[in-house]
Amino acid sequence: MKFPSIKYLTTQAGAAAKRFYLPLLFAFIGSYFALLMVNNSHAPSFVRILFTCSLALPLSLGCMLYAERSEKAIMKLVMPAVAICFSLVYWCWLAPDAFFENYRLMLIYFVLAVVMHLWVAIAAYLSRNERTGFWRFNETLYARMILALVFSGALYIGLSLAITACKILLKFDIDSDVYIRLWIIVAGIFNTWFFLAGIPADYTEVNTESVFPKALKIFTQYILIPIVTLYMVILYVYGFKIIGMWSLPKGWVSMLIFCYSVVGILAVLLVSPLRDDAETPWVRFFSKFFFTASLPLVVLLYAAIYARVNQYGITESRYYLIILGAWLGYVSLYFIFSKQKNIRIVPLSLAIIGVLSLFGPWSVFSVSEKSQLHRLEALLIKNNIWKPGEKVTRSNKAIKSNYESEQLLNIIEYFIDRDDVMALQPIYATHLKGFKTHRKKTTDSYSDDWNARNDLKDSLIHILCTNQKNGMTRYRNDLTYAVDQRLGLNTAGYSKMFYVAFPTYPDDKKQWIFLTPTDSAQVTLTRQDSSTSLNILHDGKNVEAIGLDAPVNYLKTQEQGDIPQERMTLNGTGAIKPRVIIKSISIRHPESIDNDDKIVKDLGVWILIR
Repeated sequence: MKFPSIKYLTTQAGAAAKRFYLPLLFAFIGSYFALLMVNNSHAPSFVRILFTCSLALPLSLGCMLYAERSEKAIMKLVMPAVAICFSLVYWCWLAPDAFFENYRLMLIYFVLAVVMHLWVAIAAYLSRNERTGFWRFNETLYARMILALVFSGALYIGLSLAITACKILLKFDIDSDVYIRLWIIVAGIFNTWFFLAGIPADYTEVNTESVFPKALKIFTQYILIPIVTLYMVILYVYGFKIIGMWSLPKGWVSMLIFCYSVVGILAVLLVSPLRDDAETPWVRFFSKFFFTASLPLVVLLYAAIYARVNQYGITESRYYLIILGAWLGYVSLYFIFSKQKNIRIVPLSLAIIGVLSLFGPWSVFSVSEKSQLHRLEALLIKNNIWKPGEKVTRSNKAIKSNYESEQLLNIIEYFIDRDDVMALQPIYATHLKGFKTHRKKTTDSYSDDWNARNDLKDSLIHILCTNQKNGMTRYRNDLTYAVDQRLGLNTAGYSKMFYVAFPTYPDDKKQWIFLTPTDSAQVTLTRQDSSTSLNILHDGKNVEAIGLDAPVNYLKTQEQGDIPQERMTLNGTGAIKPRVIIKSISIRHPESIDNDDKIVKDLGVWILIR
């Protein structure tokens, strides 16, 4: 085996840097600010730059690939400029300044990330109908990506072990953050550079026929296609089942159909060069039959989506299921009836749909917002709270149905979670832009934000109906109490102490305490809405029932926290005369409308035996 020389490696690295200078520049910038964030993870400006660079890298790579194949020399200047301008626009107006806090901006980022990677796949062949070249180019990209991940993982693990050895054996004073920094450098710079160095440069050679990779052939023929076929059979059986029962499909089946479609289309793309090969009849049959068999599943997908939309309206996730279902139908019809059957149409059409879904009156945000606002208006009209053209100042009406109360809460939460409360302004007389929390600020910004959102939610609901206290706030936390142990526990007169716990789930399992090596007692908890008791069964006949209603009723009137032992202690009078000290207990919030009818949730007690 001949190992590559240092000169060869540096030559390859230099060629990749010269060819793809802009993507590599974004990789260096992103890695630099990621390193700065190790000790300052909440810096908004750093987060925005990191998000921007992660999109700018594939965008600029696609632009340079497009320019590389363009017959116009000016494109080598125009396309990098386009990538830089787009990155600046994204950085100024669309980049999130925190991770997973702004729902709208995070969704835009994820959709654009998918679009940018699709752009890399099609950029070099956007204006060229080279089917063989397109397939081999992308096959090389994915193979190089996997190889880059393997090399990067091996490099990181090897260097991490070397650092650990120096720290343990040589007693070097090494900060634990060095592992995070090492990962950033390896993943951000080495992995990117290694991947870019493997992108084919000779498009003429790529466009020539070659032997289909044997490993890929085995994987698609004997693993991927059988799995897709199995899921197809399961979905068809389920479809016939709901037709026989004459019922709408369950909502989760839409995600299953979507995953099946993605994997199936991937399989078709992978085996595209083999679909006319006489030596692989199974692959040829699958490539022709898959899209025809997918059409009935598209109908099933829309039936499942309809069941959810009819009940809960359109949200962002359902919006994308709708348009992806339409895309799946379009792609299926294209491959069934088109004579060309050009696989470029798959990533190209998906990228176009992704971009169009983010902007305009048909965008995911506009359609979802209108759907949820329409649900809210219909709910208020039904309960005589609001009429079109009017505005609610302070309603004295109540929503009697718990189900409709929960729907109202869900809709209000939808707009609050997306920082889109102003969309509700046509219903409210009060100017919503001035709504602020009057809760005292603390040093915990996360808690302050959470409290402010809850206060805003309660205020918006309180304006619309009068029965907020009877079940409008579903997500009330359980009330939690614990015995005050700061002065120790009074165990005088008892020789043994056992701890038993009863979590909310699983429900009412039996616990055992061992009085002597040959004697034990069985402890169970009976939880009901009206009465809760702890039952101790000794010798199979002597039952000690200790009611918890008195301490529970007392705790309902107290603030959460530590409670004096005398208020958390209960004494039995049966054969073994136990004393029960409640170590910790959680009870249902009085304003909760969850489906759990148990007043006592988690319970942990000490049982003292004489």
